[in-house]
Amino acid sequence: MAERGREFADIAYTVLVVEKNPGIETVAAALGMTYAVLHSRLINRTCFSADEINALVRTVPDVRLVNCLLKETGFIAADRPPQETADDGAPVDLQRSATRVVVDATGILELVDAALAGGGIDHRREALVYREIDATERSLATLRLRLAAE
Repeated sequence: MAERGREFADIAYTVLVVEKNPGIETVAAALGMTYAVLHSRLINRTCFSADEINALVRTVPDVRLVNCLLKETGFIAADRPPQETADDGAPVDLQRSATRVVVDATGILELVDAALAGGGIDHRREALVYREIDATERSLATLRLRLAAE
């Protein structure tokens, strides 16, 4: 199995088996597979097909799965939640998306400031900063989608 396929299966295993979010039985049923077939994909015995990956991401919208697929590409995952409207019918997603970007970016600055004040960025804090940067990039991509839809 190719390295990317193995990495995807390992992440899916973590989400479905270790974290039980939502659980292998539930997902197997949603994908129209038996437990054994899905389990064989998760333990790298057989590869996921492109259609199975698509169905898995739709069933289990965990950003780690999508980030694995987009790793080392020029693309970033963006959230596409349903369009919400205020009482007057105006879309509220745009303001929430912009606010989310500011909150996420502020979180990164706070992490870096605290790490530097404490003597530097160790590997744990570095991983945390990278996760926050990923979240902020997704927030920006989501804001871009919402602006384009206006």
